[in-house]
Amino acid sequence: MPRPYDVLVVGGGAIGMATAWRLAQTGRTVLLVDQGRLGGEASSAAAGMLGAQLEAHEPGPFFRLCLESRSRYPAFAAELLEETGIDIQWVQNGILQVAPDEARAQVLRDRAAWQEAAGARTAWWTADDIRAREPLVSPGAGGLFLPDDGNVSAAHLTQALAVAVRQRADVREGAVVTRIEPTGGRVRVTTIDAVYEAERAVIAAGAWAGPLLAQVGVATAIRPVKGQLFALRPRGGGRLVRTVSAPGIYLVPKRDGTIVAGATEEHGAGFNRDVTADGLLQLLTALARVAPGLTDAQFVRAWTGLRPGSPGGEPLIGPAPEYPQVIVCAGHFRNGILLAPLTAQMVLAWVEGQALPDDWLAFAPRCAEGERDAARRETAGATDAKPAADATRRR
Repeated sequence: MPRPYDVLVVGGGAIGMATAWRLAQTGRTVLLVDQGRLGGEASSAAAGMLGAQLEAHEPGPFFRLCLESRSRYPAFAAELLEETGIDIQWVQNGILQVAPDEARAQVLRDRAAWQEAAGARTAWWTADDIRAREPLVSPGAGGLFLPDDGNVSAAHLTQALAVAVRQRADVREGAVVTRIEPTGGRVRVTTIDAVYEAERAVIAAGAWAGPLLAQVGVATAIRPVKGQLFALRPRGGGRLVRTVSAPGIYLVPKRDGTIVAGATEEHGAGFNRDVTADGLLQLLTALARVAPGLTDAQFVRAWTGLRPGSPGGEPLIGPAPEYPQVIVCAGHFRNGILLAPLTAQMVLAWVEGQALPDDWLAFAPRCAEGERDAARRETAGATDAKPAADATRRR
């Protein structure tokens, strides 16, 4: 059997790579295993939005988690550039949520009210504002502008993380994990062609995490949610200045001049990766409604990604209740890119037994979803830190 590692990370997406990198930076011996190639699944397929305010629909721990992770991106991008020489193309150019009608406008105004009360910045743009600032976009009834949201290049981010983790950790690609066995305070991980041991294991297997979580007593409905996307190149010098979101579509401008449009949300497609006529029709119909100035753009390519859907769309981050040597990082759904910097720091905190804010504890797996929901309610307004050991006893 190969030498034991301090930590074995299962899953080489943005979450798994960022986590393995952070752990290895502390001098720990780390092995990262992935069933395919690093960054080869949902992470590299993502549009790369950092939509902390876009994604949260109510105040509470998830909203604050998103804001905190977004705030880490400038330093995260700079650190990756210094260590790998790769620019992940982080930009903070804001996200505009367009309201097609007055009913949606009221929903967005209500969102602005609670976000501003929580300390986040927003601005209301009238239809005339949108016409002046984003002439390719149909202004509808105005829109909510979120100036502190932004985006990165998912391709460059996954490339940078892959380089960073290879410099500091061992990597096994094409290693399908068949068994995770916590035993004697350690963890044994079996792949199709090898067996490894580690003091701790981290399950960050994206849409494939469900069966592995079940092996360590975490019963949660992590399922693949298929998303179809395509890229456009505007003609005649037209461009979007910032990301635009509206019902049925988002449009993310990239540094190379293309615009990424997405994404469908297909909960019943399983692990099917096909680009379909129906999926593209949905997006193109929304494009014509939201950004008629882009309907003559050059079609560049289309692709799919399988996002790890979870109940409520929020992640599980923390030790398995029955086996504290196994740390769960699952169910990030559409927010794996956004939450990668903070998730990695949260895992490191659990490994080192650091004091943990109550907001972080709200995402730790419980024996039952009801316990987790209750913990969220308890932490809705709390910010105090608790030692990791105390948190384990509370579960």
